[in-house]
Amino acid sequence: MLRDHQGHRSPSVRAEDALSRYGQDLDPAVLRDLKVWEHHPELGRLISNLQSHANRKAFFDTLAEAMVARHLLGRGCELRFELPTPAGRHSDFEVKRDGLTFYLHVKRVDTDRPPHNPARLLTVSSKLRILEKLPRPYVVQVRFHEGLSDEQMLRLVQQSEQFITHARVGDEMKSRDHDGREMGGVRIVAPHEHQHVSVTIGLPSGFVDQAPRFRKLMHRAHQQFMPRQTNVIVIGSGHPDDGADFDTALQGTHVERWDAYPPRGKRVAHGRAADGFWHGHRFLDSRYAGWFQHGPGDYGIRSRLWLRKRVNLDDRMSRLLEELFAGKD
Repeated sequence: MLRDHQGHRSPSVRAEDALSRYGQDLDPAVLRDLKVWEHHPELGRLISNLQSHANRKAFFDTLAEAMVARHLLGRGCELRFELPTPAGRHSDFEVKRDGLTFYLHVKRVDTDRPPHNPARLLTVSSKLRILEKLPRPYVVQVRFHEGLSDEQMLRLVQQSEQFITHARVGDEMKSRDHDGREMGGVRIVAPHEHQHVSVTIGLPSGFVDQAPRFRKLMHRAHQQFMPRQTNVIVIGSGHPDDGADFDTALQGTHVERWDAYPPRGKRVAHGRAADGFWHGHRFLDSRYAGWFQHGPGDYGIRSRLWLRKRVNLDDRMSRLLEELFAGKD
């Protein structure tokens, strides 16, 4: 259900526009839904914004808002678009359901990574599986150049094994062939609850940390908060590995804590650095945040929700947001 807080209908959309230029990249069902919204009193204005963009990045930034709106409408929410705040800014959406109201702020990071390729991960996993037998409780990201021979891959694995055995969170190593040419690298990303290494695959060209970009958008979204209301930040991107960088931006970089006792059975205590958006008492009016993955041709979004710890949360609101934005962290 859509209501116009100004009581006006949106103007008709031009036939030749950004949706015509970039619509061929969208899922056909998504494109149909967007066109249906053209004359809605609320989302018609969103579609007008979408169609007015002259460049691809701006179009897909606004499409992220449209995809989140579509996601919420499909779950029975009422939406109002671009609500003015007392500070002279606008909240992207006012969302209502089950007698609850929250204000949603949608951003997008164009992470510009190669497409996710599950086949490549399956091919690599058999060669790197030996690393997952190492008794180190870390998430380890391994990258390698395409076209490595079996001998070169074995050398990379051997160098990685030696490095992981002694490395700590945040350490990074470059793997080189006999002639000094770089074959790939390894980075200790984060601790995890299991006793053995968990391997993820990074870009061949180098490790890319998107956390600063996510954090910058969190600050920008916070400037649009509606005072004394429940505000939710959601940021989208296109690669499945981006969720880890969102978590780092929100909660801080993983670090080893030598000023704290390690948990029982652990030799080292781990914590978060002070660079997190939610660090300490920073931005206490921000208590819910989400990340979603969406590519141009996707039918919908895949989302995750973070609930802030050590603050009082409304149980009904938390349950609603968990339902709307999937699992919590």
